[in-house]
Amino acid sequence: MDFVLLTLMIGLTNLGLGYAAAVCLGYAPRPVWKQAPSHSSDCDCNGQEIGGACDETAWSGEELPPAETPIDEMLDDDPGQSLDIGPIYEPYDDDVAELINPDQPEAWDLNEKFVETSILKLNIAMMKSGRRASEIDVRLRGVRGHSDAETIRQCVAQLLEDCRTYLAEQNDAADKFRSRVGELGELKDLGEEIEMANLEQSAQIETTISNLEYMDFESDLEAANQRLLSELGKLRVARHHLRDNQEVAFLTIARYENRMDKIEAQLFNDPLTRIRNRIGLETTLWQWWQQNRQQSRQMSAALFDLDRFGGVNEQYGALTGDRILEAIAALVQQQAGASDLVGRFAGQRFLVVFCDAGPRAAIKSAELIRQTIERTTFVHQDEKFQVTATASIVEITPDDSHESLLARLEATLKHARKIGGNRASFHNGREPEPVESPNFGAEFSEIAV
Repeated sequence: MDFVLLTLMIGLTNLGLGYAAAVCLGYAPRPVWKQAPSHSSDCDCNGQEIGGACDETAWSGEELPPAETPIDEMLDDDPGQSLDIGPIYEPYDDDVAELINPDQPEAWDLNEKFVETSILKLNIAMMKSGRRASEIDVRLRGVRGHSDAETIRQCVAQLLEDCRTYLAEQNDAADKFRSRVGELGELKDLGEEIEMANLEQSAQIETTISNLEYMDFESDLEAANQRLLSELGKLRVARHHLRDNQEVAFLTIARYENRMDKIEAQLFNDPLTRIRNRIGLETTLWQWWQQNRQQSRQMSAALFDLDRFGGVNEQYGALTGDRILEAIAALVQQQAGASDLVGRFAGQRFLVVFCDAGPRAAIKSAELIRQTIERTTFVHQDEKFQVTATASIVEITPDDSHESLLARLEATLKHARKIGGNRASFHNGREPEPVESPNFGAEFSEIAV
């Protein structure tokens, strides 16, 4: 009996080993382990239960009712494979935490592992300088019409100190980046572009320092006030241009090194408007494309660019301009759906990706946003004024990459600019065309800034 049992056990063992070998060589089917369906997968693209995984078939071309799933929840709703898109925890120092997330400062410690850390250090210097410059701007505007010598002298001294501090911080960060440009490999040209942009901004700062040291700020105090505001404006434009370029560089490097899913979540939001910045927008779009959302859901996008906003900053000051941007960000978010992706794309530009919306629905939603901005009156002290926006609208196709989507939005925005501000253009799949839309009944409102 013992011999029979032993023979049977040996036979079963050999059978198991043979089946395992057959599976590995592809001659036998792999076993399927069924899992209990998760809550997020037991729904169609509008959140309705369908008793199984999300329907991954391409949309039929009919416009679906707007989804009400919040955007952050949508990132967890993976219609395909489960993706690990959680950020690595790469802490930064207290200054960065305060600037990037003022409500929840954290003890960050700069990680030198990645090249883009050097880019972030350059942005830190810019943000701190921008905050100091805004304080000087507010003080100068507060005494316009009755400028006094002491205020002018103090503002000149403060701006000189800020320029010298910023230049030292920028040069230190640029030196560290310069030493690591070789690590970019095929992206070395990008590193050289960043280097050139930093040199251009350094030249602007040095010019401002020279002007502050040698200009006459005593004989005509009102003229001195205006010259100081002009210098602040030039520095602001240079700072914003460099910031936008470096965000693009940051994303380019992250895509090249296949680390889009490792970008720290604290970097996703714009500290001024509290909505996603370009890093957050493109990271979210990258996640969606990994999940093939552009193939399983009907989506469209719109890019809004505020008209002549530089003149608003020049006339009313950077602080007032920032308050207007905050207000417009809130208006855009209020008009967008709960599942739509909303963010500050750059400077005075806002991007909205409309989920479960075809061309007609997207045009209507985008035009309602544009008309809402147009009908908002801003009140600054005793003066009232309006801000308008030019918009581009495109349909997202299953073959789109998120890079091709952004390129088409930019091209369509250029077309809208050519036909005049406060207008929208729609890309019909072949070329941009102007949008002629009715009055959608946007409400009139006043906002104090």
